[in-house]
Amino acid sequence: MLRLVYFPSPGRAEAIRVALSLSGSEWEDSTIDGERFQAMKEGGELPWGMVPVLQTPDGTIAESSAILRFVGRLAGLVPEDPYQCAKADEFIDGMEPLSKSLDSTFRIASVDERIRLRKEVFGPSGKGTRNLIRLEGKVTESETGWAAGTDEMSIADLKLFTGLFGLFSGNYDGIDASVISEYPGLIAYHGKVSTEPRIKSHYADVKAEDIRWTFLPGAFEGQ
Repeated sequence: MLRLVYFPSPGRAEAIRVALSLSGSEWEDSTIDGERFQAMKEGGELPWGMVPVLQTPDGTIAESSAILRFVGRLAGLVPEDPYQCAKADEFIDGMEPLSKSLDSTFRIASVDERIRLRKEVFGPSGKGTRNLIRLEGKVTESETGWAAGTDEMSIADLKLFTGLFGLFSGNYDGIDASVISEYPGLIAYHGKVSTEPRIKSHYADVKAEDIRWTFLPGAFEGQ
């Protein structure tokens, strides 16, 4: 039994959840709140003081990318070819600047100030915008259409699909789906991944009002 521990939101655990589901492994999605997180942290249950963590029969694995690589192998989403495997790893590591682009805004108590700063992140010269431009370039240059140029969908795609499009779910003050409308290459990529049979089946029960609506086919059409 594998046990994934994280908050209920998609966040840094969503790609892992998808990979675990596709792996066919027996696993538990253990969601926690802030109080439980603090108790686990103080109790030494979190190797690096953060979540997600994956509890396995052999011990606990921390850090979202490390966990994704572990469960990605179980799901057959880590390329066997060494070069393609390295390119998938490269893409995952290269996404970190986008993943961290909003980090400083979470500590802002004022909603108005938080919104202002986040709009700057995705403004004309913001670091979020620079990363979206870079990512769009990567996916449009891919000869296969998959994020890292792999022959098949890989863990890099799970990371990009959930990590990127989850930003525009409405869960983050000041960021809405209209931001992505300026990136047709990313919207086309969304269409490729969201309609991939395994991904489409995974989100089949998600409704339009669910926080995971951004992972549904056609989610950004008309934006």
